[in-house]
Amino acid sequence: MGRTGETFAFRTSGKGRPLELVGPAAWWRNFSELSFDNSDSIVDFLRRRGDPFGQLSPTMQGDTGGWKYLSGLLKLAASCWTTIIPPTSLCTDFDNGYVIEALLASPMFDVTFVPHVAEIRIGASVRRGLNMHIIPKDLGAYMVASAVLHLENHVDMAVCEQCRDWFVLQRRGTQFCSPSCRAAHSTSKKERR
Repeated sequence: MGRTGETFAFRTSGKGRPLELVGPAAWWRNFSELSFDNSDSIVDFLRRRGDPFGQLSPTMQGDTGGWKYLSGLLKLAASCWTTIIPPTSLCTDFDNGYVIEALLASPMFDVTFVPHVAEIRIGASVRRGLNMHIIPKDLGAYMVASAVLHLENHVDMAVCEQCRDWFVLQRRGTQFCSPSCRAAHSTSKKERR
């Protein structure tokens, strides 16, 4: 990893692992808070999530050149949430249509919609109906699509006490994004005693 003017250039020695994404993920907010002056935070994001533009490979170097634009879009989306009781963040901007329009109009919102038939629950009955899979071009498009879906659904979020990732808050008072983070936190707490 090295600095080239305003950006960091990075390369990898391995192939990494494929990232399986099912549904929107709130860690797009981690990217919106990323410090581009801190190479450690850039490397940490790359290790955990990958290159937002899919450029990085064992044969091709990547850089943070387009990251600031993506981060700016996601900062705009994140501005619709307000932290009232840390670490909980509530979607308080219910008139966020202009933000959603800006995200949808961005070249970063590069997704394909694939129709499929799925079971749809309506009250007590279940019927089959048309639904859409959203397939993003790359990780950056996935983060923008996640932000759009979270804005549209006005979801509440929190920061995991263990891994420090943002996650969708299903129930007030939840402190961890996953059972594995809860277990890791409990283990580290026992080791400190």
